[in-house]
Parts: sequence; structure tokens; C-alpha cells
Amino acid sequence: MWGTRCGLALVLVAGMALAGCSTTVAGVAAPARASGSSSAAPASASSGKPFNDAKGRFTLIPPAKWVIDDSGEQGTAALFLEPRSAATEARGFSANINVLVVPSPMDLSTAVTGARQELTSLDGYASTTDESLVLRDGTPAHLLGGTFVDPGSGLELRNEQLFAVHDGSAIVATGTSLADSWETYEPVLDTALRSLTVDA
Repeated sequence: MWGTRCGLALVLVAGMALAGCSTTVAGVAAPARASGSSSAAPASASSGKPFNDAKGRFTLIPPAKWVIDDSGEQGTAALFLEPRSAATEARGFSANINVLVVPSPMDLSTAVTGARQELTSLDGYASTTDESLVLRDGTPAHLLGGTFVDPGSGLELRNEQLFAVHDGSAIVATGTSLADSWETYEPVLDTALRSLTVDA
């Protein structure tokens, strides 16, 4: 059981970190895929249309006008990127949400315990959120959040990860921004994560 728990947590941590930076961390969709630009403040952006996973595993409502990549090329079930703008160009980073769906024989409590342990191995990791909640569809879930230094870019990032376990799979939605921009992005990212529902 220990090996399985560690493996799951490592997958989750890798997904969280890799989706963080679009220009310096390998395996991340470049925000150049976004067309046009947006100058609206992220915190005032409205929710977009519900995104339904093509395999029928989950639904999530991303921020309006964010770029969707559901190709699976990044190892994610879906990746939502802040549109390219003058601000994202200056930061060299796009705030993002990624959703992973990975096989898991564990229950929610065991998955979260393993993830907590693995998160502490991230450089400079400091926990900011650890909260049990129930999704809109009644599915038990857990929210973990923290700050850490991305090893590939050296950027200080902050995120929230929403965990749910359903029908032999762990579904993890992660919202990430630069740590010093978190107050701007938190309303958008938190609202999107909490919109997750698990499809029966």
C-alpha cells in the first residue's frame, strides 16, 4: 500500500508543478496557443462555460476566455491557461488550472495523507490550506494549498489542489499562480476548483 500511495502522490505533485510555468518548465502547453489578448483583471473575470471531460469523468467551470487544452499531451485530462496579455508576457508565466485523473485504489483520506507527505518534499513548501469539503454533486473532497519554489524556473508559486476519489480514480484539479499574484487570482482559481463535479 505504501508504494501505491507514494506513487499517486508523486504523480499529483509532478502535475501540479509542471503546469505552473509555461515558458521554463518542460511539458507545459505554451500560452502562445491563446488568441488575442485580455487586459481584464483576473479576479473580475466571469466564469466560463462548463467543460465536460470527453471521457465523462468530471465537469469543471473554468474562468471565461481561458484557453482550454484537452489534448492530453501534457499528461493532464484538461489544462486551462490564462490568456496571453501584456501582464502574462511581463511575468513570463500564465496562471493555470490543470485536472489530472489517475487510477487509484485508495480512498480520499489515504490519497490526501500521501499527497501531504509528498508535498513537503517540494523546495520551500509551506502549507496554506488544508480543508475538507463536499462538491456540489455531494462527492466528498479535500483542498490542499501551499507555496513552493518551482525547481525548473526558480519561481515562487502558490496553488490550491482539490482532491476527489471516485470509481477507482483520483481526480485532482490544481490552480496555480505566482505567489506574489495569488491575491489577484485566488477568487478565480478557487471558484473554478470548487465548481468541479464528478460525473457518475
